[in-house]
Amino acid sequence: MSPTILVTGATGFVMANLVRHLAERGHDVVGADIKPPDPPLRRFLESLPGSVSFRQVDVTDRAAVSVLVHDVRPARAVHGAAITSIPLDVERTRFVETADVNVTGTLNVLAALAQVRTGRVVAISSGSVYGPRASLTPIREDDVKDPQAGYPMTKWAGDMLARRFAGVHGLDLAVARLAGPFGPFERDTGSRPLLSPMAEWATAAVKGEAVSVTGDATVPRDAVYVGDVAGGIAAILVADRLGYDAYNVGWGRGTSAEQAMAALGRIFPRLRVEWYPERLSPWSSAGAVAGPLRCDRLRQDLGWQPRYDLDSGLAEYIEWLRQYA
Repeated sequence: MSPTILVTGATGFVMANLVRHLAERGHDVVGADIKPPDPPLRRFLESLPGSVSFRQVDVTDRAAVSVLVHDVRPARAVHGAAITSIPLDVERTRFVETADVNVTGTLNVLAALAQVRTGRVVAISSGSVYGPRASLTPIREDDVKDPQAGYPMTKWAGDMLARRFAGVHGLDLAVARLAGPFGPFERDTGSRPLLSPMAEWATAAVKGEAVSVTGDATVPRDAVYVGDVAGGIAAILVADRLGYDAYNVGWGRGTSAEQAMAALGRIFPRLRVEWYPERLSPWSSAGAVAGPLRCDRLRQDLGWQPRYDLDSGLAEYIEWLRQYA
């Protein structure tokens, strides 16, 4: 039996894909989440070389987290449980809850992992911690952080505290700051009420509906297929050594709405697009960062290379949507 890897937030979008990525490569994974996996997710994670099991836990419940971690005693762990980007009206009602999960929950998990002397730990952060920028030059890990909304603020607090906690307690930890992932299992399970533009556009295209594009269609964001995000996180998790305590995970290039529509048009020749430049994109109020994340550390320090580009990533996602949607 291979050493167990614990993944929190395992029924969520990115972490579900990470669990599959790890199990495909023979790792035994225990996924923990406040909600159990539904039948489609169970099918997504069955018949893989590594075993996958699930445990329910609320990361804000310190005692429950401690019991789980002491029971599993993982060799390595990824902490991905979070409440993600939320619209302004939802932010008002879930502000304290978001901070509880994204900040206190992070510390509860790290404290328990430190007690059982877990090896490498990866805490999932967000590219949104860099904040909106006038410049579209690639963003380095050491660039200024300027989060502008509740979600990125809590992720930056968790990011800083996780690295400080690791330094104080001797935990082998790095944070992974994710760009804008898209792909299978992006859906609202209660902690992700705002889906990515790529998810909305691809879903509409599969359903034969007109694709609505709001805001400035020329602004690039680092959209990245979730399979490559999972590979990047895994590279940080299993590396023999790390040269840094923070890694950007993305494609390192910007994709505008115009470019995304062109790529969708190559898959759907009769794609109908409705442009609404006068309408504010919901991602503007969520503090999404514009421009690409520079991923030299991930590529050069850990030898990670993406397997997909925009066309192949969208094709893979569309194929999944046709089966799932």
